[in-house]
Amino acid sequence: MNFPKKLTLFFLLGILSILAGIIYAIILITGNSAQDGLLGIYILFGLIPVSLVILIDRLLVRKFGNQKVNKVQFSFLLFIILLWIFRFISNL
Repeated sequence: MNFPKKLTLFFLLGILSILAGIIYAIILITGNSAQDGLLGIYILFGLIPVSLVILIDRLLVRKFGNQKVNKVQFSFLLFIILLWIFRFISNL
């Protein structure tokens, strides 16, 4: 019952990316060409860092609490978005 109260941004995005990655990798691996199968395997290898981020997120939520971790994650996300905006402006 306490599970929805412990959700964080990186946890939700990580779970969604793992689900989408596994589904897409299965589709590619069972495809016709060798290149598709190799891309599916690369996608599966890309899920390892996502799993590590989820593990670290869960450890930090257990240690510091949900609200503090969410604040840090949202500020990190806003910083990344700000960097993308600066890059977009500088390329004009």
